[in-house]
Amino acid sequence: MTDSQRGPDGQPPVPGGVDPAARQPDPPSGSWVMPDGRPGQGYGPTLSYQPASTGSGRTVLIIAGVLGLVVVLGLGVAIGFVVGRGGRSSESTGASATGKTATYSMNAVTNACDLVDPTPLTEWSPTPKGAPEHRETRPSIYGSGGLKCDVGYTSATAGEFPMNKAGMRVEAEFTNGTAPPYYDHWMHADVATPEAQSASGAVTGIGNQGYWYSEVRGNLVADMAYVVCVQDGNVSVRVQISLVREQGSPAVRRDELDSIAKSQVRRTLDGLREK
Repeated sequence: MTDSQRGPDGQPPVPGGVDPAARQPDPPSGSWVMPDGRPGQGYGPTLSYQPASTGSGRTVLIIAGVLGLVVVLGLGVAIGFVVGRGGRSSESTGASATGKTATYSMNAVTNACDLVDPTPLTEWSPTPKGAPEHRETRPSIYGSGGLKCDVGYTSATAGEFPMNKAGMRVEAEFTNGTAPPYYDHWMHADVATPEAQSASGAVTGIGNQGYWYSEVRGNLVADMAYVVCVQDGNVSVRVQISLVREQGSPAVRRDELDSIAKSQVRRTLDGLREK
């Protein structure tokens, strides 16, 4: 369990009522399962001719005419081939330009939390838990740089579920040259070495590659974690939503968490993309 898997309060997210089928193609839309049992060779024509029998002079003229026709056809084919190649080359250049890999930088970022929208968390816990914490590591001889933001919310102590908490951690790590993306490290920590009861699958439509991962555990209080991680160009972005839910709390749908996490990944990529 790495530090990036821990919730904002430093405690590891705990698995519980998620189906242990560890690989799913896309997150289901059902609820989290809560402790009380609720569902949480040649080309062209060949020319032939017969010499005329009326005289050698006429035969020579016919042969010359046919040869001239062959030369003209040959030139036409050659010109067509050159033009055709030129057209394909132009198309190739255009496709390459439109498919150019995006480049990202943290040069314009002074506070990582400026990239984060924590508003959705207030649906579950409305009270800010202190000031957001952020970290920016500038590129240097020691690394390509990265950033992190942690935000957290609690519930009112006099509310119905005072122990409920909600938090979000957003991380971005850069790589240069042929270095492997930090995405590989996160994927190994989350998916290749998962908790006993967890679920994961591929994320498509964002960046070059991505995955989602979820786990829930607990008894009277359920600790939930939902992760979306994406690599695009020279940056890897990981968003983790962590929830603490008392028994009896309204169910939280995984598709809702998936939508929030993906939206935050896109927001982070947009904020880091070089203009």
